[in-house]
This record gives sequence, C-alpha cells and structure tokens, in this order.
Amino acid sequence: MTSTRRPRRKSPVDHDPRKLREARIRAGMQQQELAALIGISPSVISEAERGTRGITPKVRVRLGEVLACDPITFAPSRVAA
Repeated sequence: MTSTRRPRRKSPVDHDPRKLREARIRAGMQQQELAALIGISPSVISEAERGTRGITPKVRVRLGEVLACDPITFAPSRVAA
C-alpha cells in the first residue's frame, strides 16, 4: 500500500525573492555563507530566493544586518491597481 503524503504547507511569500537574491549577490555571498551568518538552514535561503517559502520578521531583520541594507528592501513590490 502506498501512502499519499500531503505537501507540507509553507509560509506565504511575504517578501520579494528577486530582491533578496540580488542583495545576497551584491554582498558577494553564497547561500550557504549567508545562512551560516544568520543561523538558519541554507535550504531556507534557497526556498526564500525561489519564492516557495516566506521569511519571518526576525530573519528579515538579520538579513538586513548581514547584507548591510534596510529590511524593507525585501518587501514585495506593490503595483497600483
């Protein structure tokens, strides 16, 4: 009998993945290095950059500190309706 696993629910994307990746690259860091400096798993950085995982406010603040930018940098772009 095969079991059907439901996919794990991820946090909604509450940031702009492209901006996160650009800030990391601009800082000259690999995902693994950034994750180690923040104290999270490299997979969290990878998923956040792909837009498949949200980031907590605490992680957003640490990203800003480590990448030397304002945490608001990672806010999603708003398009006027």
